[in-house]
Amino acid sequence: MITIYLCFVSVAWGQQKTLSQDGVALTYNASSYSKVEIVESKKQSQADPTDRLNVHPANLLFVFYTPSGYAGSITIFPLKDRNVEDSKAAYPSLAQRTTVLVQLLQDRPVLPQRYPDGTPREIPTIQNQMATQYFLSHERYLDFAWGSGVAFLVQYSQDASNYAVGARLRYEIEAISLSNRFAVCAYFNVAHPDLPHTEKDGLVTDEHGQDLGEVEYLKYLRGMEKFLDGKSDKMFHPPLDFIQKLVGSLRFENADSAAWDSKFSGKRTVVE
Repeated sequence: MITIYLCFVSVAWGQQKTLSQDGVALTYNASSYSKVEIVESKKQSQADPTDRLNVHPANLLFVFYTPSGYAGSITIFPLKDRNVEDSKAAYPSLAQRTTVLVQLLQDRPVLPQRYPDGTPREIPTIQNQMATQYFLSHERYLDFAWGSGVAFLVQYSQDASNYAVGARLRYEIEAISLSNRFAVCAYFNVAHPDLPHTEKDGLVTDEHGQDLGEVEYLKYLRGMEKFLDGKSDKMFHPPLDFIQKLVGSLRFENADSAAWDSKFSGKRTVVE
């Protein structure tokens, strides 16, 4: 496990462009992304008291694209909504997940934590992924100028298919601002040249082209976790430290999240 501190006073990482929207700013490498879409996502209320999914306050979303398509996204969730009497009651899943993540970042246990059979315990996320973290690698804590977080390579699944590592690999950062005013969720598709080529959602098979049994598939996953753990951040596409710098460039000096609730209506702005 590694802890990294990222401070952005001056950064030399290509042609830089700074975006500022609703009091939130970030700096990115314009030569790496063909466009960025900024979405002012409107508040989603809890219509059914028993339904905790897809309930969230108004939030700000940055979506990054390359010429080949979607590359990743960063979402900023306000954690203190003055427009509701009880934030925990209004956004029960967000409040619960934030509490678990804050505790992890305070305690900083060695990662990954594992069950007796070697399966990694899931790392808490702000958003309900409605899927299982069945593969985890390159887990580490990060310290930014504006807060702290946890980063990890992950693959999610909603079924029991034997997905190949690399078929749906992404780098994820879950973070909380120092003031506990904002939560940040970043997801970026990544690849590594040493991984066997596989199509999106491709399956891993044995030498005869047959599906692996459960035991063999679990051995494969644990072996691939160790394999990628041994790879440098800089060898991934895009480099993992490149994504860390992008998230670390966030600034919240003028963000008034209380105004987001009444202002945000789903507006989309594209920057090319």
